[in-house]
This record gives sequence, structure tokens and C-alpha cells, in this order.
Amino acid sequence: MQNNMGYQTKQATPMILVLFLIVAIGPKLSLMNPYIGLVVNVICIFSILVLSSHNITMSNHVAFMMGYLMCQGYDVSGVIYGKRVVSLLISAMIVMGMYYVMNRKKEYKRTLKDVFQEIDIHSTRTQWYIKLTLTICMVTFVGNLLHYPRIMWINLVILSLVTPLEEEHRLRRMSRVPATILGAILFFMVFEWWIPTEYHQIIILLAGFGSMFITSYFIKTIYNSFSALIAAVLLFSAKDAMVLRVISNLIGVAIAIVSSYLFQLFFNTFRNVTFGGTNHGSKLNGEYH
Repeated sequence: MQNNMGYQTKQATPMILVLFLIVAIGPKLSLMNPYIGLVVNVICIFSILVLSSHNITMSNHVAFMMGYLMCQGYDVSGVIYGKRVVSLLISAMIVMGMYYVMNRKKEYKRTLKDVFQEIDIHSTRTQWYIKLTLTICMVTFVGNLLHYPRIMWINLVILSLVTPLEEEHRLRRMSRVPATILGAILFFMVFEWWIPTEYHQIIILLAGFGSMFITSYFIKTIYNSFSALIAAVLLFSAKDAMVLRVISNLIGVAIAIVSSYLFQLFFNTFRNVTFGGTNHGSKLNGEYH
């Protein structure tokens, strides 16, 4: 209820519809083939970040990015895809209405034009846009070429760990794998020992609903691992799902660390070449507001 997009309400509200349309259409187009998908993903993911996370403290991009990655990971066709699109459009109308009601009286200095004008490779925010977009897009491209069974899981780790703030990134990567393993153990205990098969569907629904109320990153990662494995047993055996989940998280953490290091090296080099070693542009245009 307190979230905002960081720019004028009358412009931000219709952009919510644009974001939902990207989530509805982009993943489907990206699955046509890996090469088309690479281009589509770059355009769609960068657009999501620019339109939703100008005010990065709100983390508005997370909901749209998770929707985008999950629609890729759980592809559907025909009538079911039509229902998915209709559901997303209905959701967009509801969110737009709520957003407008909550923000209609607030004054924002920035316009949508300002948001685009403030894209600058020397700013921390724009560097994060580029780093997250290209990392996810390249992982998806290579994963599709190699037919990796759960690219979505790797990308969700990257989405979680590649943040604009280095300290947050460091704390998250330390807890990601241990929390994932604990979630896998919890999943095994619940589904193999405690809960009868006839109640599994109820647990799946409750798991998806309950995640909204967890704020601790470590606990939420345990919970997300548990919830993801519940969904994965529809496609894999419980043992295979657990092993794949842990491996995907290890790969995701490794890629996030390497990507952050290489991109930071590139941006530092680019800044030194451009500004002769000075520190200009690191917090350009009040980027956190």
C-alpha cells in the first residue's frame, strides 16, 4: 500500500499495465528459440527494471521480474495461455486501481521522461540495470542451448543476489545455499514423513499464500526452497527435485558472484577511462529517490 514508482502517478499508473503486458507476452515470445529469446529478454527485462525500479528502495521490480521468470519456467499454450493473459490483465486493472487510489494526492517531481533521461551508465542504478539484465539473459540463453531443466531456479537466485547495494548482496549470498538446503530438508520431512499424499495440494496452496508474510531473507529463502520443491514434484521425483534445487542454487550463487565482480571491474575501468580516475556519477541524479 505504501509503494510508489518514483514518478508522477498519472504516468506511473498506466505503466503498471505495460509491465503486466510484458509479463504476459514477453516470456512466450522468448521461448520461440534461444536467439530470438535473447533479444526479447534483453528488451523486456531492461524495460521492467527501468519502469518499475526508479525508486530502488521499494524493490517494485521483484514482483514483475518473478512473474516474468515464472511465466518462462511454467510455459503454457492454447486455452490455458489465454486464461493466463486474461488473469494478468484483470490483475493489472486491480493493481492500477489500488495504486492510483493510494498515490493520487501525492506529488512527484519526476515524470516518465525524467526516468528515461536519467539512464546513465555512470550511475549505480543504471549499472545495476545492465548487470542484472545481461546476467539473466545470458544464463537463459546458455541454459536453453544446454537444455538445463530448471533455468528459472538459477535466474531467481540471480534476481535475489544481484542487488544495487553491495552490502545487501554480500549478506544474501552467504545465507542463500544453507537456507536452500534447510528448505530441501524441510520439504523431504513434510512430504515423505509427515503429510499424507491426499493433503499435498492443500500444502501447496498454503505455501504459496504464506510467503507474503515472511520478512527475514534467510527464513524466506528456506520457505521459497520448500515451496519451489512442492511445485517441482509435479515434474520430477522428490529426490531429483531436491538435488536439482541445490545444484541450481549453487550455480546461481556462483554466477551472481562472478557477474558482480566482472561487471564492477568493467564499470570501474569504464569510469576511469571516461573521467580519468575520478568518481563522478556514482550517485547521479539522486538515484535513490
